[in-house]
Amino acid sequence: MTSPAWLNDLFAAVMVVVAVYSTGRLVAARMWSRPTHVDVDAAHVLMGAAMAGMLVPAIDPIPNGVWEVGFSLLVVWFVWRCYKFVTEHGVEGRDDDQVHHLSHYVTHLVMAGAMLYMYLAAVTPPTGSGGGMAMGTARGTTADLVLLPLAFIVVLFASGIWELDGIGRFAPGGPGRPRPEVAYAAAAGGTAPAPGGPGVPSVAGSDLSDQEDQHRESGQVAPWLAPRLESSCHIAMCVTMGFMLILML
Repeated sequence: MTSPAWLNDLFAAVMVVVAVYSTGRLVAARMWSRPTHVDVDAAHVLMGAAMAGMLVPAIDPIPNGVWEVGFSLLVVWFVWRCYKFVTEHGVEGRDDDQVHHLSHYVTHLVMAGAMLYMYLAAVTPPTGSGGGMAMGTARGTTADLVLLPLAFIVVLFASGIWELDGIGRFAPGGPGRPRPEVAYAAAAGGTAPAPGGPGVPSVAGSDLSDQEDQHRESGQVAPWLAPRLESSCHIAMCVTMGFMLILML
């Protein structure tokens, strides 16, 4: 399958924005001491930059082999994160932000695997056209692995739809619309109390605005950094990656 150049350019521009925003997110989280998934933000930087380069090879100076090694390491990292999550929180548990579950890391494992697949399967552009690749039908033995990209597409679109449907849970306060919060033991000078316990407002459908202000002033609680923008970036990446995989079928 092929797509018009303007559509590739549009998706590439969106991915550049995601990569730049995710880079700024990492800096802002450190400067403002705000909680965020550092590894996920870093993965968004890599994936956004890589997909932009796939869609518009002229803007990607990095050899494909470097990207393949990078995404292989990213796959290994998210396998480790899934294992660590299960050992610490169990299969049904929640992450430290009390919102994300194991599926959060499984989805990013799938995304990293999809990126690696696209680099291994995509068509290399002619010499002199840049360091990236041309999007097109999968080549070599990967052309026979039709079910693999289809599985990637199903997971990506399901994750994007789920994230879009639940984005309201990050709205400021309100019944049934919790904010993800994280207790900072270091800032409080002690151990972090359990979610919903003394000193930490519950995130299960209660209005957190007054409690949040009180605990932020005491240094015990800091709000998650721009969760709705984080979700928006995830949705954009799922749509773009799914679009690219469809082109390779």
